[in-house]
Amino acid sequence: MAEKTYSYYQFRKELGYEIYLRFEDEDYESLFSEVLDVMGFEKLDREKIKSNVFRRNHTRILRVIKASPKVARQIGSANGMLEKFGPESFSQMGSYDVYRYRNIAMMVTGNHNLLWELGVRSTRDKDALRVIFTRYLSFAFAAEGVVGFWGVPIEEGFVVLNPKGANYESIFIDTKKNLVITYEGVKELDPEMQILRLDPSIKNEMRQMKKEQLLSFLSIHTINLSYSGLDPAMKKGIFELTQIAQGYVYPFDNFKPRMNSKEV
Repeated sequence: MAEKTYSYYQFRKELGYEIYLRFEDEDYESLFSEVLDVMGFEKLDREKIKSNVFRRNHTRILRVIKASPKVARQIGSANGMLEKFGPESFSQMGSYDVYRYRNIAMMVTGNHNLLWELGVRSTRDKDALRVIFTRYLSFAFAAEGVVGFWGVPIEEGFVVLNPKGANYESIFIDTKKNLVITYEGVKELDPEMQILRLDPSIKNEMRQMKKEQLLSFLSIHTINLSYSGLDPAMKKGIFELTQIAQGYVYPFDNFKPRMNSKEV
């Protein structure tokens, strides 16, 4: 029997994060190539991956496969009260967390498991795939204290938005490594960074937020989903960010999204 080969992708390989995707079908893998490229996942050499040391408490590998008929039915089924809040849902199944994007995919994760699984029903909606892989990053980063937000970078820092308003782009902040990770690339965390919250009720003025207001705002608007609340490492990361950055409430009508937003 021939040895089964896997394809691995690593998120921002140059930064050393142990966050991977694994594919077992080359033709199926190709359907994700545009999304993975724009999000910063880099394909690894098959021979070099064999020398990697996977650590259960630090490494996260998401096995991406085509959903079986049984899983596909679960992905496409209604989910009661959660339906009115949008296509995403989050639940627990024993010691595992289950994330679902209706009609697209279902992901099973577990903090004590090195290998997580994503069953995909449809690859047509590229925006939905970006949301799903961004959620995966937020789950994988939680214990490391790296915090993610839906938003877009600006010269002074970044603007926190909802997924659609951000064109499904994300910002990840690593206060340990002093890094800001966006679709545009990676840069150092600026000690003069500004974080903007858009408000349609104010006109032609920008109001500074108190540190406790900024802390509350960022804690509520992280990408991460959890039944038990934010991981202690994430809470620490958010607190450290508020000690560096300054928050501002900015008029919604005055904000002009940049025109070179990366799209798939």
